[in-house]
Amino acid sequence: MELYCSKKEKGGSLLEVIFTIAILAAAVFSLYGLFNISLKMVWETKARVGATQLANEKLEIARNLSYSAVGTVGGVVGGFIPENETMELNGIEYNVYTNVVYIDDPFDGTWNSDPVDPLTNDYKRLLVRVSWDSALSSLPVDFYTDIAAKNGEEIIGGGTLAIVVFDAGGLPVDLAEVHIYNNQVSPAVDMHTFTNAQGQLVLPGTKAAEDSYQITVTKAGYSTDKTYDANETLPSPSKPHLTIWEGRSTTDSYLIDKLSTLSVHVQDINGISLGDLTIHVRGDKKIGTDGEGNFIYKFDQDKTTNIDGNIVLFNIEWGTYTITIAETSGYNISETNPAQPIFLGPNITEMITVILEPLAEHSLLTMVKTAEASPIAGATAHVTNTVGYDATLITGSAGQTFFTPLAFATTTVTVTCDGYLDYENEFIVNGYTTEPVVLVSE
Repeated sequence: MELYCSKKEKGGSLLEVIFTIAILAAAVFSLYGLFNISLKMVWETKARVGATQLANEKLEIARNLSYSAVGTVGGVVGGFIPENETMELNGIEYNVYTNVVYIDDPFDGTWNSDPVDPLTNDYKRLLVRVSWDSALSSLPVDFYTDIAAKNGEEIIGGGTLAIVVFDAGGLPVDLAEVHIYNNQVSPAVDMHTFTNAQGQLVLPGTKAAEDSYQITVTKAGYSTDKTYDANETLPSPSKPHLTIWEGRSTTDSYLIDKLSTLSVHVQDINGISLGDLTIHVRGDKKIGTDGEGNFIYKFDQDKTTNIDGNIVLFNIEWGTYTITIAETSGYNISETNPAQPIFLGPNITEMITVILEPLAEHSLLTMVKTAEASPIAGATAHVTNTVGYDATLITGSAGQTFFTPLAFATTTVTVTCDGYLDYENEFIVNGYTTEPVVLVSE
């Protein structure tokens, strides 16, 4: 018994040692984590102090310049200060961004007041933004200062450029990056700046020039909207480069929002994935017309499925998309789920399945929806034509039916569903034909 008790006591001591080691290990790891965070915080404080020092130095340099020299290289307010510089201090690398704009002070009226202020360049506002790579904070250091001419407002000429940026819901986008480029004025303008909290950017004193101000608007993780050059490929852009008139204002709006993903799976009617198959994806946004008046689309691309029949379109713009397939593929689209056209909202991932059937010379795809564009499942679609075709199909979850093969002939489509008024339409089926059907509630 004494031996048994002695073994039991030894076992208890071993467990105590294990628990003690575990507690000590946890404590050591916690202390190490705290020590590591403390070191990072010390480094971050050091970096922020250095950034403040650099910003103050840049402001002091600007204050010692003549008023006419306070501006940036390539800026609307031109001068000798570089827009972007890489500087090192205390072993830390910084990006120093400088922006100079004229301020149109409301005190004496503005570019869009009534009456209009004839001199919109009341004074200059200088921003110095210093940023650095950090594991703790991505916030830069921003310093502003206003600089006025000693002799009051100066007559500089030019006009006012006003830009407004909205998202897909019509809300203003703050801190959208605006790139302004014009090599038709002297000195050339090549400037990067940002919208304010109201999604606006107002630049008094912009040099007058016709059809030459190239504007590009974007933001990290967002789509891009811009003006376009008129050329042989795009002779009639819907948003041409801007004109600034002497003594007048030019206002333009831009739409950007968070990017999305469209995932497409292509299969045949038996559910077998179709790899190495090319489909065409087109968005609804137009950027202009060609020489024959045909629309040119912002997104209009061929894409090929991988071995599993999948295509993933990353980082594409919100909007409405349509998928088609060439006859040379040997297939027709018999169904898409969800139904086309596909609405892709901002900042989402949308998955669509495309079902293909062997190509027929003539075929008909009906797409049955409510007035609110929701697909109707369980509707009865009856198709007849003048050469004896007579078939009835029931819509699936995507509200579609596919009739094939058909003939080039006058065809009648009748669609019925409980709770809705009957639908009937007559037309000629010629090739791959689609028939959008909208059922109205009783």
